[in-house]
Amino acid sequence: MSKSTFLIFFILFQISCGKKKDVDVCKCLTFPGNSVYMQENNDACRDAISKEIGVENWEKVNMSLLRNAKISAKFDALVEKCWR
Repeated sequence: MSKSTFLIFFILFQISCGKKKDVDVCKCLTFPGNSVYMQENNDACRDAISKEIGVENWEKVNMSLLRNAKISAKFDALVEKCWR
């Protein structure tokens, strides 16, 4: 394999691996965890919800109003938006 062919494959590989999957945050919040959608998109859903409320990983955040009132309010607003 020539250097230029290798370089092209390497760049394409990097682009495809670095690409994040777009998911519907509302589906992430409303579909059951054992659904096909959630099984295929679990990590992408975690990342999308986290981004929406401004945290690194929403699954590890204590949503207690006493500890994280602002984050809890953002999460509640997101859930409300999805249930409309």
